[in-house]
Parts: sequence; C-alpha cells; structure tokens
Amino acid sequence: MNSYENQMPNGGHGFEPLPVQLANQACLSCKKQKRKCDKALPACALCNRMNRACDYSDATPPPTSDDFNALKIKVMQLEATLHGRHNQATPYTPSSSSGLATGESLGHQLPTYNPHQDISWQSVQNRFPAIAFLDGDTFKYGGVLVPKPLVEIPGDVLQLLGDATEIQDIITKYFETIHKWMPIVSHKRMTRNMANPIWEGGPDLALLFLCMKLIISTPPDGIEASQNPLYISAKRFIALLEATGTASLHVLQANLLVTWYEHGQAIYPAAFMTAGWCVRYGNMLGISGNPEAAEILGRTGTWVEQEERRRTWWGILLADRIVCIGSQGYIPNPQEPKPEDTLPVHDYSWEAGEITSAGQRTVGMPIDVAVDPFPRLCQVYVMMGAVIKHHHGPKLPDEKDQFIVATQLYSEISSMILKLTEESANDPLGLASPLALAYSTLCVLCDRYSCPSTQNCAPPSTQAASEMQTQAIEGLRSVSASIKAFASQLTDATPQPQDLDRVSPIIMDALYSAASNYAWMVRESGDETCQAALESLRNTMRRLGVRWRSAAEYLRILEAQEFTYAVGSAGS
Repeated sequence: MNSYENQMPNGGHGFEPLPVQLANQACLSCKKQKRKCDKALPACALCNRMNRACDYSDATPPPTSDDFNALKIKVMQLEATLHGRHNQATPYTPSSSSGLATGESLGHQLPTYNPHQDISWQSVQNRFPAIAFLDGDTFKYGGVLVPKPLVEIPGDVLQLLGDATEIQDIITKYFETIHKWMPIVSHKRMTRNMANPIWEGGPDLALLFLCMKLIISTPPDGIEASQNPLYISAKRFIALLEATGTASLHVLQANLLVTWYEHGQAIYPAAFMTAGWCVRYGNMLGISGNPEAAEILGRTGTWVEQEERRRTWWGILLADRIVCIGSQGYIPNPQEPKPEDTLPVHDYSWEAGEITSAGQRTVGMPIDVAVDPFPRLCQVYVMMGAVIKHHHGPKLPDEKDQFIVATQLYSEISSMILKLTEESANDPLGLASPLALAYSTLCVLCDRYSCPSTQNCAPPSTQAASEMQTQAIEGLRSVSASIKAFASQLTDATPQPQDLDRVSPIIMDALYSAASNYAWMVRESGDETCQAALESLRNTMRRLGVRWRSAAEYLRILEAQEFTYAVGSAGS
C-alpha cells in the first residue's frame, strides 16, 4: 500500500502541486546500511544518487545455507563464552599471529569474529578490461577505459567506522602517529574527501578509513592480532574489491597499511604475501615511474597527486624489503631504484603544494644534503639493497676485491648512521625508522662475514678472510652498542604509554639484532656488561610489545635460543 503527502500553497492561492508518492517502508539498501530513507517512489534519493536498484519489496528472502552456518557459528561462540575457555600459555611456539611474551598477559581468549555477511559473492561482477594485460600497447594507446565497479560498502565496515565524528577522530590520530613515519597519504586530499559523506566517497575510500583505524589500534588483550575484527573486515573488503576489478590508489594504500599491521603484529606469512600483492598492484596501476607502465589510473591532475603516487611506491618498496629481512632477504628486487630516480620531496612542500620550493632530490645525491626523515628512510633502503646485492649477487673473482667492496659499504653505512644520529638529536622519534634501518643494514653486512661458513662457522681459510672476520665482529660489537644507546633514547622519548603509538615497527629488527648479538657475547665470554645490555634491550622490547607484538615475538625467539643453548650445554 502506498501513502501520499499533499502540500498546499501558502494562503490557498495558486494550483495544488502533484502529490509526492511515498512507500510505506524504507528500501532494502537503506535498511542494510542503516541509513535514513526518504521512501520516494519509484526510487529513493540515496539509491538514485548511487545509481543502484531501489527495492521496496516486503518479502523476506528465505534463509540460505550461509545464514544457517552463521547461526551455528554464533551458537558456538555463545557456548564458548559461557564455558569461559582460556588461552593457555606454552613454551615458545612460532605462529603467524603471536601473542604477548608471557602467559599472564594473554588473558581470556575471545571468540572468533564472524560479522554478518551482507555481500552476495554470486552477484560480484568484474568488468576490468583484460586487454590491459593481454595487449598492453593496444590498451595504452587505444584509449580503453577501466570502468569503476559498483560496490556497496559492507554493513560491518560501516558499523566499525561509525559516524562522521568517529571517522574524523580516526584520521586525526592517523596523521599524528602513523603518518609521521610512513607519509604516503596526502592530508590535503584527505581533508577534501571528508567534505562528502562516506558512502559518496566510494568503497575504496571507506576501505582506507578502515585500514587507518586498524593500524592505529592496539589489538585487545586476550585476542590474537589475526582475529582482530578490524583486520578480518579489512581483509574481506580488500578481497571483495579485488574480485570486482577495482583499480584505485586508495585500495593500494589501504593494503599497504595492512602490510605494516601484519608485520608489526607478526602475522606471517600474511605480511610477506600482502607485501608482494602491493608490489603487483602498484605495477598494475603504473605508479612505479617506469615509462613502459600502462596508466591505469590515468595522468595526474596535480603535482600533489603525483607526489602521493611516488610516495606510495616508495612505501611499497620499503615494506617489501623490511618484511623479508629475517629470512627472505636473499630475493633480489628487479625494480631497484636507480641513482637518477626521484626521492620524495619535503613533507611541507608536498602538503602545501609549493612546487617551486619542493627541491627535488635524487637517489644518487650525497647524504650530506639535508632531507626529511622519509627520504632518509628511502636512502637507507637503497643502501640495504646494495648490501643484499653484495651478499647474494654475482661474486667478484678475487676474494680481496670482494672484501674491499664490503669495507666501502661499511664506511658508507657508518657515515649515514653518523648523519642520522646528528639529525635525530632534536627529533629522536621522527628519525627512529631510518636510523634503525641503517643499524639493521650494518648488521646484515657484518653478520655474513663474522661467520663465513654457513654450516659450522669453521675458521677462515685465508689471511684476508680472517682479517675480514675480525673487522665484522668488531663492527657487530660497535653497532650493538649504538643500538643499545638508541633503545635508551627511545625509552626516554616515550614516557607515556600513548607515546608508543608514534613508534614504528621498523625499529624492531635492529633491537632484536643487537639483543641477539649480546646474547652471543654472553654465551662466549659471560661478560656482565653484555648481560646488562641484553637485559636493557629486553626491557625495551617488552615495553614495545604492548603496541607491536612483533617485539614480543622477538623476545620469545631469544628465550627459545637461550633454552636451546642451556640444554645443549648441560648435555655436553
């Protein structure tokens, strides 16, 4: 049944306009999204604006098998809660989503998060033009357009994001914390996007907001980081947009934030796989700077947008390398930056859009040229690439020449560390990421030469190798002492728990490398000074483990190594 609303002109003069026909209930789309519906017929204003079908049907669809499965899962969750099941702490067991270091801190294990599925995957359509991959030249020069898929924002995403005020709070905290060490999202463009409601900004913008909320959030106690409701909804939403062929810079930035979340919370192999996804997706969009790339996104309209794409690509390269430091570092990057490639510009110039004062810098410029922390981080990335190439690339015929190159690399990295130490005097948190990555780079270089044989650390076979081993061991001692001092400065710069939100997970590898070196020194000599340094680093990592669980996982690894050594010593 339909209702009508009659409006008479003031004073009863003139003609009576046609009545506005209204439905007697909200449409199904507005009900799902919990939005106010004007009930206009034949379609409400919101559905008209979103160019989607408007359905006022009274019929309730019959329950599907998915509905029954969701109901069963809900019953299981309630039963688990009533029985009060607890997560039991065990000796070190590597996992893709580690908890905190001690059993006391784990607490109650919450039920698995299973939000309501309001997206029918059977109806997902992908209209991405296959010609973009099958014949790139025809796509590039034929003027083929990539259609924008019509995707509704899932209800669980809208629920997690909340209203406009909550979203604004998310953005504010993001730019006060994460943006300080990974400035890939333009604050200027984000402010402009906030002028419209979220459902008008598009699903890709909603995904970016969701991933911002994810990475600024500390996983609740008693729940695995991989079971965080924000994380589960973000991964599901990304899969949906990928299935529809969505090509968007916001989607790439969102999944890059997911990569950093997975790395920081030690969710593996997910972090490794997501970083690789970002590399492929960035190449698909054509933001790598290669002139052969297809311009899926089209040409940039502003200099600010061009710089945002460049920064996003650098962020991808950094993430792909850093998540691999511990085990996959031998894999070369075929898109290693060249000396003439452009570094990110000064943050202020980017945000202000001041092209003349931007001061473009290149990868090959001297390190004594002043730049902001993010370009410094990119410079250290290039240095680590040189170390990886030195270790795993083609070897020089003469062993002495190989050692000369290693000595040169050591000198260059040490100079960068001195420069960063000098620059960080007034801003220890701002430059913590590039300084920590430089420490990690020096550890990677020296570690290979401190124990030349990968099997049993047999003595060097030549005089040159012996001298190189001595230099490498001294290098590890020196850099470990520097990292220990760096950790103390970090603790002083973060006196309050909320200060840890500005700390980057990039620093964890350096802390672990130094702690591992000191643990080795203690086993070799029993030196009390080394033992004190080890305990100091452990305390720093224990404190950081509240924010980034990778620190807690590194602690568990150290404890497992000590246990193994103790058992081995007792047996011998």
